[in-house]
Amino acid sequence: MKRSGAVKFPNSVQLFKFCYKVLMSQRGGKVHDQDVGSILSFNPSDCSHWKRGEKNVRSVFSLAKLSETLQVEPMLVHDVASGAVSLDEAYYEWQESNNFRAVVAKANECDPAVVAATRSRVEAFVAELHTQAQFSTPPLYLPEVMRFFSFITTQPADMMDRLSRILRVKTGQYQIQYRKGDLKAPTRMAIVKDLARIVFQGERSRFPELGDADTRLRDYEETIFTASLLAPKGPLLAEMAKLDNRKNVVAELAATFWVPKSLVGFQMADILRSGERPRVTVVAGEQVTAAESAAL
Repeated sequence: MKRSGAVKFPNSVQLFKFCYKVLMSQRGGKVHDQDVGSILSFNPSDCSHWKRGEKNVRSVFSLAKLSETLQVEPMLVHDVASGAVSLDEAYYEWQESNNFRAVVAKANECDPAVVAATRSRVEAFVAELHTQAQFSTPPLYLPEVMRFFSFITTQPADMMDRLSRILRVKTGQYQIQYRKGDLKAPTRMAIVKDLARIVFQGERSRFPELGDADTRLRDYEETIFTASLLAPKGPLLAEMAKLDNRKNVVAELAATFWVPKSLVGFQMADILRSGERPRVTVVAGEQVTAAESAAL
């Protein structure tokens, strides 16, 4: 006879499901419940209790063990265990963190001067979009930018198994569909990633300022575009300067810019990698970037 009633520890259920999905992705095949439980040396009974939410898994040592074994950022594991993020959001963060690492590793195989030139070119392209959209205060609202791409429309859609997808309506015309009623940070990022794919792959010839395509750096270009559009470095540093450093800076910035935490982490790491920290000045009590200051 099945037990009924509310789950005692719902966040533990989500943690189990998250670990299960990560493990299944890493192994590329079927995973048994006990494979997850064995990480914490649980016997089958304890594992079953954890899966059903009858056992609370929140100790610092347990979460650290899960993080170490699954190679997942400790903060993400803590966020799932505390209910700060949903299962879908957590899994998306994990996937994107892996994607960012892979993109950077591939870019590192190329000439550093070529990578730097590519980054500067894409960031300049995005800066022009921000100027046209009169973007000054985060978050960036996507319609403010999408209107400059007349050959692309967006449309919410039901029954989608992905956050967003690209439909080619006709030659040179596209529609980005996104999951209806779910315009959260991961969905916003998914839409911009699809926009990047269209711009840098399908319709690059419309934008000669992007230069010739280099297939080795295509993913890097699209990643820089996505990160720079949603969380440009200048405003990111300006907002960071306002924060109490006792708080979770990445989480605070992610909320301000309405983006996944993995995207903020990528931008902050890219500032350190490039060594080109955007200059921030103060005008009439407001912090602005050097480019914005020059335009005043």
